[in-house]
Amino acid sequence: MSHASKTKVGLLQFAPQRGDISANIEKIDYLLSNSVKADIWILPELASSGYNFASFEEAMDCSEKIDNSNFVNFLIRKAESLNTWIVSGINERDGDKLYNSAVLISPEGLEGVYRKLHLFNREKLFFEPGNMGLPLFDTPFGKIGLLVCFDWMFPEVWRIMALKGAQLICHPSNLVLPYCQSAIPGMALNNRIFIATTNRTGLDGDLEFTGQSVLVNPKGEYLLNLSKDEEAGRIAEINLNDALNKQMTPMNNAFDDRREDIYTLIETANTSTPQQQKKNLRKHIRKLKTQYSPETLKTIGCDVIQQLEKLPEFQKAKTIFIYWSLPDEVPTHEFIEKWRKDKTFILPRIVGDHLELRQYTGIESLKPEDSFGIQEPTGPVLTDLDEIDLAIIPGIAFTEEGTRMGRGGGYYDRTLPFLENACKIGVAFPFQVVEEIPIEEHDITLDKVIYKSLIE
Repeated sequence: MSHASKTKVGLLQFAPQRGDISANIEKIDYLLSNSVKADIWILPELASSGYNFASFEEAMDCSEKIDNSNFVNFLIRKAESLNTWIVSGINERDGDKLYNSAVLISPEGLEGVYRKLHLFNREKLFFEPGNMGLPLFDTPFGKIGLLVCFDWMFPEVWRIMALKGAQLICHPSNLVLPYCQSAIPGMALNNRIFIATTNRTGLDGDLEFTGQSVLVNPKGEYLLNLSKDEEAGRIAEINLNDALNKQMTPMNNAFDDRREDIYTLIETANTSTPQQQKKNLRKHIRKLKTQYSPETLKTIGCDVIQQLEKLPEFQKAKTIFIYWSLPDEVPTHEFIEKWRKDKTFILPRIVGDHLELRQYTGIESLKPEDSFGIQEPTGPVLTDLDEIDLAIIPGIAFTEEGTRMGRGGGYYDRTLPFLENACKIGVAFPFQVVEEIPIEEHDITLDKVIYKSLIE
């Protein structure tokens, strides 16, 4: 495809109204109709719906399917009437899931979709992480990539798209932190690409957005820099062919000089044992957990428990092996009390290097264990483990396939093999589910892992 030497890029900064797609269409229509012509416009993140949702229901109510979207259809009509391309954030519905997405629109129609990979803060309560990778799109102007807001924090995505040939990365955003606009020049310079970050402005509930949308060239220089509060379209002319030149000096090329022989995360022989890998993973999960308040962990954990209650395996179960939760685990106290009249609960007690299984007979019968301070049962010992038809298991990390990593004591690993008749289900916070856990000979694979929040 031959590319135009000069391209007019427009940043359309405004304040989308939460939950009002029609009002946002009207505002975009007005701003585009009263702006200088551009070859490609970049709109903010979630320009269709606004951002600061109070609940999953509110987010769902103002979402749209890409192939049946009033917002997308409006953008297509507008692109056709103005003979322009448009990149915009959109609240995308796909079945019962939501994605924080961006669409690329041409005068001929929908050209591509990108789903945000790195969800920011409370977005994790409403949206699924992106699952469409980092696509590039051929346009009359050059190769274009899309990112959304907090994706900016991860230098890998910029580099990967630049290595794939991206000349301009369009970056719809709803920025509340003050860092991105000053970091973008570094990303552009490191990768020798153009970056167009269009932020929103104004207030949405308790959030104040920073505006200051920017267009930056491959030298890290600002070509456009809007103010914090203005709602307007601003234009700059660029030559995307400048992004093809990676030469820094006559003897330095930003890509050719990379030391790929050194850039590796492969551990040395001294630190690559499964035990060391698990130690590192436990440290990583503990660090992730500190990012959540106790209240937030409880809210997410209670949603996971609600999901567990809907499972046929739970509804049919009569005798359930479960844990009395610590403050940093998916909470089980209220759950056990709620169902104790209908089901028999069995709790573990540490005896030496094994777990002794005892019946739960009430909160007053629990006694703190010396080593970890865990509340342990004093009810009757269960001697026939075949009675247990469901086991609900905590852990530090899980995979979706059922691999589990505990705290390191091995208590559950020595107990689970004896629960031959039990369906084994792990419960976890979403951040505890990882792609891979080192497997050792004694590890037991669970039947299911429940971890996704039920805020819907």
